[in-house]
Amino acid sequence: MPQRNPGYSTEYRRHHAFFPVLFELYLLRPRRYYETGQAKGGNMQSRTSTLGAPSQAGSAASRPLADMSHGTERMPLVSICLPTYKRTSFIRHALESALRQTYPNVEIFVNDDTPGDDIRSIVEAYASPNLRYQQNVPALGFVPKLNNFLSQAKGDWMVILCDDDVFEPQFVERLIENARRYPQASLLRSRNNRIDLHGQQIQLDPESPEVSSSTRFILDLFRPQSETFWVNLTGFMFRPEQLKALGGFTDLYAARHADRLAWVQLATLGPVICDKQALCNIRLHGTSVSSALESGYNDAINATHIAQSKIIGILDELAEKPLDDEQRREIARTRQLLGPYINEHIARTLRHSLVAELKKPDGSEDQLRHLRAQWNKLGVPVSRLTRLIFLVSTLPRWMRQPIVNAMLNYKQAYMH
Repeated sequence: MPQRNPGYSTEYRRHHAFFPVLFELYLLRPRRYYETGQAKGGNMQSRTSTLGAPSQAGSAASRPLADMSHGTERMPLVSICLPTYKRTSFIRHALESALRQTYPNVEIFVNDDTPGDDIRSIVEAYASPNLRYQQNVPALGFVPKLNNFLSQAKGDWMVILCDDDVFEPQFVERLIENARRYPQASLLRSRNNRIDLHGQQIQLDPESPEVSSSTRFILDLFRPQSETFWVNLTGFMFRPEQLKALGGFTDLYAARHADRLAWVQLATLGPVICDKQALCNIRLHGTSVSSALESGYNDAINATHIAQSKIIGILDELAEKPLDDEQRREIARTRQLLGPYINEHIARTLRHSLVAELKKPDGSEDQLRHLRAQWNKLGVPVSRLTRLIFLVSTLPRWMRQPIVNAMLNYKQAYMH
């Protein structure tokens, strides 16, 4: 089991020590939330271009080293796939990190749901022959964009780069070298840094084994966050045809569990390789907090139960394969950890809904009582965090709303 190695920065430790209760509050825990707008009927149209190339996308002229349709055995083509929606503040950093890769045989594919030309103008300014841009009219939604990458990307390997994250220049080069060393690998990744708005390190992932069996990797996916790597869509390299054959990314409400479900499925196909260097930077920021505060929770809870059923099914299939005793113990331990993982996601959904109601100037007292009752109804443990939010919810309205706003503002100020 990997040892905990927080790697906190001095500034982070100082804030954490000064505000121990606030940092435990879920509201102050940075999370990523994805846009989930779905196409509203009609035929979806897209504008696709290869930027900086004198001829249309797919031509040899737009690929400096290899044919656009594939790479070579020595130098496979890697698709860096960047889904985006209205995030103009960080996409330049993501694009520049992709363009600075030391591995030369890459395509960078931006799939954009943003109306208008805000993102297009940023992408076109780079004018790179390796850069492709697609605008979806109407918007596809987040998970459909991911599955669109599986159909449209041309690489032998594919990696998602969310539009607020950053790769180190050697990210692709080192992962492809690992793919050569371990040709049976199903997933390739590196250690992650978590960074703030300005790219300063907040926390370094604990070390993982260089080579993890399917069962060991899946177990690590469901360990408590303090004991394992940061699970994210960004930074996992895989063969797109393999995930496509498995059904692609699972489209549940608000993109919930899309990352873990995909990585669990792919991990059943072979070992997972982790580079010891921290080559992937996951940005944590408070600018998505308002989108996280949703008043509806039934769809989110249903999505979590669907994900639970799918994961149990994958574990059942894996258990039928020839495994040694250690691998069977790892599957058994994963089953034990799955329950707490699901309960925490349900509790998190309820907390989001509770805070959304608290934040409303005209929030309903009946709805607050209803939400507080859901913990017992659903059998979800009540953590200290939840009790703190319960306490705030029982205060007079004139007191609780400023407290909630102050906590949210503090989170944003800290992450800035």
